[in-house]
Amino acid sequence: MSRRRRSILLVSALIVTCGAATSTGAQSPATIELVVEAPSELASIASQVRDFDTDRLFSVMMLTGTQDPGPPIRTVLMPERSATARDTPAWVAGFADSENDLLVLFPDRIGSYPYGTLESVVYHEVAHVLISRAASGGRVPRWFNEGLASAAERSWDLEDRSRFTWELLVGRALTATQLEALFGQGRQEVARGYVVSEALVRDILQRHGPSTAAHLLRRIGDGASFEAALYATTGLTVSEHVAMLWERHAVWKRWVAFAGHPFALWSFATCLALIAIWRHRRRRFERRHRWEMEERAEDQAWEEHRRRSRVH
Repeated sequence: MSRRRRSILLVSALIVTCGAATSTGAQSPATIELVVEAPSELASIASQVRDFDTDRLFSVMMLTGTQDPGPPIRTVLMPERSATARDTPAWVAGFADSENDLLVLFPDRIGSYPYGTLESVVYHEVAHVLISRAASGGRVPRWFNEGLASAAERSWDLEDRSRFTWELLVGRALTATQLEALFGQGRQEVARGYVVSEALVRDILQRHGPSTAAHLLRRIGDGASFEAALYATTGLTVSEHVAMLWERHAVWKRWVAFAGHPFALWSFATCLALIAIWRHRRRRFERRHRWEMEERAEDQAWEEHRRRSRVH
C-alpha cells in the first residue's frame, strides 16, 4: 500500500470515527475556549485569534483521546520587546505551559518552518495542552509530543515531504535518543527534529491506526511509562519503531543514491544521446518521405497537365 493511500485511509478513519459519534445521537463535545490576551499594539492579531474556528480542534481531541475540552486555555500574545521574548530563542514562535493551561505566542516570529501561519501555531500549541491532559500530566518524550502535535494540526504537505526527503538523502539514521536531543540544540537541529518526529509519529499512526495515540496517552495517564505504554499499544519498542521508519525509506534512498552514481549518470546520458540520434534520424526519414511525396505529387500534376494539353 502506498504512503499516499495510507495517509488517505488515516484521514478517512478519523472522519468515520467523528461521523459515527454524531450518528449515534451523542452530542458533540464543547469546543475548546481560548482566552486571548495581548497588548494594544497586537490588538488586531488578538482579534484574528479570537475569530479562529476552534471546532477544527475537535479532530485533535479525537486523535489524543480527549473527551472533555477542559478549562479555557489562556493565550497570551507577546511583542518582541517583552522580557519573555528576549529570554526565548529567536526561532521559537510560541510555546505551551500545559500545567497552567497557557499558550505564549510571538506573532512577529511566525512565517518560517515549522511555524507557517498564526493559526497553525495556535492549533499546534493547543495540541500540546491536549496531549498533556490526555496523559494526565505524565511524561511524554519531546519527539512524540512535537510529532503528534504537528500531525494533529496540519497535513503532511509538500514542504514537509521535501524536508524529510532531504533528511533521508543527506542526514543519517537517528536513534530516539539522538532525535530527542535535537530539540535542545540550535535552529537547524530543531527543524530537523520537527520533520523527523512528525514523520515517525505519522508512520506509527499509519501502521497501527489513528486511535494509537489515544490508547498510548491513556496508559501514560494511568501511570505507565511512555516506553511501556508504546509497547503495550503497538507491540513494538521505541527503537523498533525508529528502525522501521528508516528501513521503510532505505530502498528509496538507495535508488536515489544509485541515480546519482557516475555510472548511472553516464548510462542515462548515453540513453539520452541514443534517443536524440534516433529522433534525429526519424525526422530526417520523415522529411525525405515528405519530399518524395511532394515530388510524386508534382510529377502526377505535370503528367496530368501534359495529358490535357495533348487532348486540346
